[in-house]
Amino acid sequence: MLAGALAALSFQSCLFEQEDLFDKSASERLSAALENAQKVLQEPSQGWLMYYYPDNEQLYGGYNYIVKFSPSEATVWSENIEGSYSSTYRMGTDDGPVLSFDSFNYGFHYFATPSGGSGNLYGETGMYQAHRGDFEFVILSATSEEVRLKGKRSGCLVVMVPFSGDPEQYISSVNDMIEQIFVSSFDGTIGGEQGHIFLDLSNRQAYVSLTDEKYEGKEFKMPYMYTDKGIRLYKPVEVGTHTVSELVWEADTQKLLSVAGASDAIDLVGTLPEGWHAYDDYLGNWTLTFNSAKNTMEGIVISQTERGKSFTISGLSDQFDVVATYNLGTGKMTLLSQIVGKDENNYDIRMASWDSKAGYVNYGNTIGFTLTFGPNADGVDDASTIYFADNRVWGTYVVSGFILYRMSGSTRIGNALDPWLFRTGISNPNRLASPSKLTRAN
Repeated sequence: MLAGALAALSFQSCLFEQEDLFDKSASERLSAALENAQKVLQEPSQGWLMYYYPDNEQLYGGYNYIVKFSPSEATVWSENIEGSYSSTYRMGTDDGPVLSFDSFNYGFHYFATPSGGSGNLYGETGMYQAHRGDFEFVILSATSEEVRLKGKRSGCLVVMVPFSGDPEQYISSVNDMIEQIFVSSFDGTIGGEQGHIFLDLSNRQAYVSLTDEKYEGKEFKMPYMYTDKGIRLYKPVEVGTHTVSELVWEADTQKLLSVAGASDAIDLVGTLPEGWHAYDDYLGNWTLTFNSAKNTMEGIVISQTERGKSFTISGLSDQFDVVATYNLGTGKMTLLSQIVGKDENNYDIRMASWDSKAGYVNYGNTIGFTLTFGPNADGVDDASTIYFADNRVWGTYVVSGFILYRMSGSTRIGNALDPWLFRTGISNPNRLASPSKLTRAN
């Protein structure tokens, strides 16, 4: 009985103490937080530098945005677009203060705009959930030194710091850095101990480890973004007793170094993987030799789509082109199953991966060929011969070519007929069988 009475008194005491902590109601506090955030956002005359990460697992890494706020509009610069775009924004509440870019902004909505078979404003197709990016953010804190946000959709931490300088010049410097860091593998020291960093340059993921046996080969993965001086990790990584957070690129020595004043000195030198080739090496006119060298196809042209990332291959058909991608880290090109166009009945035409020996096809967008340079007739790798190889994603099956099918969604309607044919000249004209190599045309 006495214990119950004491517990009741204690509970009542806590209530009174909690009520005394706040001299305003919850709605009044929320209104004050919004008013403060609105004021803080407009303070920097040159706006804010935003470290933006889409996707709940940060699969695409991070991107730079510069956002300048007026009382009703936000002007946005980004490494994904040219120039700047303005749109409205609003401050609201949803279990907390929320910043919402509530009208379409070509720069800001890049990662949040889905696309179907016909593509979106950015030329993307098949991205039904877009890149799972955010345009609404819960405001975690807002001071003149830093604004911390959380993406409502992704839950990713987004940090903004006051920006000074010319937005277009800064974005240009970041894009130059993306071009400069073409090395993916780095070895050297982290805090005086032997360390290693591998950068997945296409997906902006960093893998950090110490190579000393006492650390049992543990590797730490962390998304990263580019800065005008190097790279910045999404969150600091504790590797052994050392911290890796932001790194400076030294172009002359191809090194990643710690920033000035960092507690853990980092000195890592990059090395290119065997067989690495630059994006420009793939561009030009080619002749395709396939079907065990029995057939050739001239007039194949590989041209730039998105510089450093993708190519357009024309000449395989008079009616359509195909898209291939480039991996900066490996220096290799990839040609995968994809939708290449539509027929007269508006059915999709899919280029499906084919195992000619097993007699199976696969419609998966991750299956196809890796294209790599190899030695010419004199045994020299001079960027004149490209070989096709199964990319080893299809389990025990081996990709030997592509077959074209009419598709309704994921349902196969039938083989694609003329004019949707690869001009192969072999017995079954719907198949591109066993492509062996591309040789540079004179």
